[in-house]
Amino acid sequence: MSVNDSNDLVENEAFDLSHTTNIIRAIVEDVLNRNKFNEDNVNSWTRQIVDRCQQSLLEIHNSFKTIITAMIIPKCEENIHMSNACLWDYEVDGSTIIKWENNSMYCIVSAFALSSTS
Repeated sequence: MSVNDSNDLVENEAFDLSHTTNIIRAIVEDVLNRNKFNEDNVNSWTRQIVDRCQQSLLEIHNSFKTIITAMIIPKCEENIHMSNACLWDYEVDGSTIIKWENNSMYCIVSAFALSSTS
């Protein structure tokens, strides 16, 4: 394999949606699993989730720039509306949204991966 062939492989590496989704879900579960919603802990929890997701995605998708957002809100009767948009290359870039919940809260994590070789 020539150097150019190797570079082509990196440039054509696609975002692994299934693996990424599983990683993010496991991180959210680990951080929030047995906790009850507590306003005093939300900043710490969201920071942990975002930082750990960012680090984990960098390890498996090091040729991608990533954008991670996390939102934790208490369970109540109100609706949640959320929208994301990004301009990307559909062949290699990707995104996922994870919704996790327990008896007291919802957590929604969005992850975008954009190829840094495009």
